[in-house]
Amino acid sequence: MMFDRSWRLSPAAIKAGSALLVALLIIGPAQAATESVAIDVVARIKERCGFAANGPTSITAPRDLESAANFSLAVGLDCNTPYALGVTSQRGALTNVDANDDGSGFSFSKHYRVSVMLETDKGAVRSAPCASDEIADGGRCAFASFVPGRGLKSGAGISVGRNAVISIDWPAQALAQPRLAAGRYKDTLILVVGPRA
Repeated sequence: MMFDRSWRLSPAAIKAGSALLVALLIIGPAQAATESVAIDVVARIKERCGFAANGPTSITAPRDLESAANFSLAVGLDCNTPYALGVTSQRGALTNVDANDDGSGFSFSKHYRVSVMLETDKGAVRSAPCASDEIADGGRCAFASFVPGRGLKSGAGISVGRNAVISIDWPAQALAQPRLAAGRYKDTLILVVGPRA
């Protein structure tokens, strides 16, 4: 006698098996719900804006004040936020510090021009030149300011490890009479910088 070991499922059994399978899927152990936690990490870098250490404190201009001149100096900046740089002149002109106007007909002061260029991560920002008397206290130059955060604005740019370049020029004295009196001439430019006001 031979036994037939093959399994045959009737359509009713297949349906029952399918139903059973579906039932197993439904009643089987539920997957653990995925739980998540959102953690906001918030930090802040404080705004800073100032001059870099070891910047120039003086510059010697070309020695012959009666000849035309054009020179510049770079002042290091450390501004991690948009800022403005103000420049003012203490005297409004290069002024003879050895002698006062004695009515001799000589001139004891020499006007000059100043322009500013800011090197930023967004490119250079340049001012128009202003006459020295326009950057004196109360002057009408756009970048003349004693207030940190006012003056020539950096736009959206910042300046970390970059410079403000101050350019100074004047014409030959032959173009501006009278002639200059002998002596040493001096003016002081005051620079202020700060986060844009």
